[in-house]
Order: sequence, then structure tokens, then C-alpha cells
Amino acid sequence: NTADSVSNVSYLSDTQETVLAFTPIAPGLISIWASCVLIRLLYKRGFKSPMRRILLAISVSDVFTSVTSSLKGFFVPSETSRRLYAIGNDAICSYLGWGFTFSSISVFYYAALSFYFVMVVKFGMKDPVFARKIEPYMHASICLFSTTTATIGLALNLYGEIPAGAGCWLRATDDCDADCIHTYSTIFAGAPFVLCGALVMLNNTLIFCHVRGTIYEGIKKSQERWKANMKNLRVSLRASLSGSEHTTQTATTADILAASKGSTTLTNDHVVKQVTASPEQLKRVHRVGIQSLLYCLVFLVTYSWTMALTTYRNNTENGGGPELEPKLYPFMVLRAIFIPLMGLWNLLVYVRPRYMTLRDHEKSKEHGESSWKSLRRVIWNVDAGVGFRK
Repeated sequence: NTADSVSNVSYLSDTQETVLAFTPIAPGLISIWASCVLIRLLYKRGFKSPMRRILLAISVSDVFTSVTSSLKGFFVPSETSRRLYAIGNDAICSYLGWGFTFSSISVFYYAALSFYFVMVVKFGMKDPVFARKIEPYMHASICLFSTTTATIGLALNLYGEIPAGAGCWLRATDDCDADCIHTYSTIFAGAPFVLCGALVMLNNTLIFCHVRGTIYEGIKKSQERWKANMKNLRVSLRASLSGSEHTTQTATTADILAASKGSTTLTNDHVVKQVTASPEQLKRVHRVGIQSLLYCLVFLVTYSWTMALTTYRNNTENGGGPELEPKLYPFMVLRAIFIPLMGLWNLLVYVRPRYMTLRDHEKSKEHGESSWKSLRRVIWNVDAGVGFRK
């Protein structure tokens, strides 16, 4: 895979070029389908919750990201590109660069989703309060920053085929050298990615600590209430025994006292099941914490490869060149797989609570349906009498 100029020389074999170009297509199509299904589910249940509106924004941005990711190996400039299947031109490459910068909007919305969870779970903020005081400014700032940075790069003609990897983004020009491009890339993506990643991790750490503390506090209070009840029971029994003259009754009641006194220490599971005032509340807190953690994992699985590639290139001279592609190739393929799959993970995480509810319901039956059929039901929103939350 060679060309007439040095800039067109690829350091990858034709097989590697083929894999790199066609790998994102199938994940991209799957993710677009999953995002459309999620948008449909959100629409049928309404957009009353801020979480659903944030997920709607993530799903829409994922469709955009999946399209650009699937096309990036083809629409680079055919006259100057080293990619084997290049059919594009400079204008198309510039718009792909705009799309890549704008797609960072999904990163911001993941951070916004984790912020929503921490405000609701840890600080007890109600949805109407969040929707009135925070959500409008959140949407406005995210959309404004993503649109502005993407448009600035297009207006300054900073987009072109990247030196290492497949696709179009910021690249050095006569008016903007490597140091200049590094500054723009830090502002457009580097700093926001690091900030959002740190925010997602911090928020999920706060949620984890809060959920863990809430469960332990509920268990502790339940134990204290149970012990207080046992103490009151022993006092009452002693009072009744003091006026009793029947030996049999005395022996029987003494046995009751001994048994109650000897069983003041119970396991946590027993206490939660028997004497906690609101076990469902503890379950809800735990489930919300799990959902938040899963969305955090989706964020990490999706963007870890991009962060790894960017970090490696930034630590090389002049940001790296085509000669780095053989070393970066495994990360390039992994990024081509996982970036477009974001929509699928979001759909699976979103339907997980309903799926778990349905599976519990089916397991209680003598001839329950299969796991695959239950998954199909929750994805297509088929309610067969189970008390799903709408």
C-alpha cells in the first residue's frame, strides 16, 4: 500500500488497512439501532425526568458519533491520504473533523448524568428542583461549548487527516504549527475529557460511599430498634412474672426470657428482613447506585482507548506520525470497535432494572420464559402484566 509521495505511504499492511476501515461499520450500525430503540423507549415513557432527557441527548449524540466513526476510514482525502479505501476530499474531511469535535458533547452528558445521580442520591435533590435550577444551564453550556469549539476549528481551517490513525481532526498547517495544534486540541478535547472523566469517577465514588453508608446506617438503626424492643419485652415479662404464682407459667416465661436475651445478636440479613422499617427504600438506593456505576463503566469502556491513544501521541515528538501506526494499531482497532458501541451499552444499562424485575417475576413461575425472551420484552416495551415502572 504505497503511493507517489512519502505522505501517502502507509506503515500498515493492506489487511490491517481493511480491518481498520471496515471494523467500525458493524458496531456503528448496532449502536445506531440501539440508540433509536432507547429514544423510542424514552419517548413512550415521556421526558418528565431529567435523567431521561440527559439519556435522550446522549442517544442522539451517539447516533451522530456512530455515523462519523463508521465513515472516517473512507472520507479522508483520496489524493493525499495513506488509507487504502480513501474516497473523500479536503472539504468532507473538514466536516468530519467538525463532527469529531462536536461528538465530545456525549462526554459532557455522561458527566452531567453522573452529576444528576450524585445530586439525587447523595444530596436528595428532587427532580423538579434539578430541572428548574440546574438542567437548563447544563444543556445550554454543553451545547454552546461543543458547537463553538467545533465551529472555530472549521472556520480557522484546522481540520485535516490526522498524522497517526484513521480519520480527520486537528492537524498542523502553515498558520498553526504543532504547538499551536496541541493548544487547540487541549482546549477542544484534552482538558474537557480529563475534567469529565475525573468528574464521573468522583461522582460515582461519592455515590458508592453514600449507598454503602446508607445501607450500613439502616442496618445499625434496625439493630438498635430491635434491641430496644427486646429490652422492653424483658421488662414487661419480668413485671408480669413478679405477680405470678403459677410455677409452670414461671418456668415457661423464664424460658422465653432466656431465649430472647440470648438472641439479641442476629445477622445483618435477618435484621434487615425482619425489623427494618423500609427495606424497599434500601433496595432503591442500592439500585440507583448500581445504575450510576454501570453508566460510569460505559464511559470508561467507550473512551479509554481514545484517551490511551491521545496520551501516547502527546508524549512523542511532534505528536507522533504515521510511523507510530504499527505500535498503535491494536488501540486503533479497539477504539474503532468500542466508540460506536456506546449506544448498545446505554440501552442495556437502561433496560436492566426492568429486566431484573421481569426475571424475578418469571423465576417465581413453574414454567417461566427464557432470559432472551425477557430481554426482548423489555427492549420492545412489551408489558405482560408485570408491575414495571413507567
